[in-house]
Amino acid sequence: MNLIVKNSIEKISIIGSGNVAWHLSTNFVKIGIKVTHIFGRNTIDVHSLCKKVNAIHSKSIKDLPKNQLVIICTPDDAISNICKSIDSSCPIAYTSGSVEIQSLPYREKIGVIYPLQTFSKNIKIKLNKVPFFIESTNNLLQKQLYNLTLKISNNVKIIDSIQRKKIHLAAVFVNNFTNHIIYQAQNYAKTNSINFKDLMPLLEETFNKINIESAFKSQTGPARRGDNNIIKQHIEILKGNSKEIYMLLSKSIKDTYNEKL
Repeated sequence: MNLIVKNSIEKISIIGSGNVAWHLSTNFVKIGIKVTHIFGRNTIDVHSLCKKVNAIHSKSIKDLPKNQLVIICTPDDAISNICKSIDSSCPIAYTSGSVEIQSLPYREKIGVIYPLQTFSKNIKIKLNKVPFFIESTNNLLQKQLYNLTLKISNNVKIIDSIQRKKIHLAAVFVNNFTNHIIYQAQNYAKTNSINFKDLMPLLEETFNKINIESAFKSQTGPARRGDNNIIKQHIEILKGNSKEIYMLLSKSIKDTYNEKL
């Protein structure tokens, strides 16, 4: 349900030309929100995105229109300095999951549009199913950001910086660490003449089970069984980071189920 508010957002500027900027820009344009200007350090990517959404390629942040929402889609460590460079008349929203509003230079209108998803430019994502988390120190801007985001997603929530950071941390476990473990498996498969496609049904079932029961209940394998003989054999085979990860995770699984190494 939309929050009743005047002066809905119809035009936006974007800073950044990476994966998040690409997906937000293209999806906002699809539902009638005009992306008028885009600024970014990567000239080639900015030009491509401008062409895609029919926006103006701004050569400087100071060229962005005044009194218009600017969405910052950049790495976390760049957000603070960018905020300082944007005209004070412009409301700002940034897309970071971990940067607290209170840590940034004070502005009358600053907020967050945090999409809880991993993005790649060449992979289409249905944003209507992606959770978005909204925050602002300004009540009017918060309502405007909420209503704006509700146009591209059916799952929009208002939270504070502390809860957003906790969600981002959980997301690192779910996405970043999981992806890296799969990379380790892919690398092991490649060096041992194993077709990784043969592991895909197992991987798919692993994720399917999470929709049915908790990960705690669905845990299987030698560490869950306390099969030290198999664990020892595996450790002797592995080298480097893969070995360390295997040992650490095996210990964590055993500790979780009150087993001892």
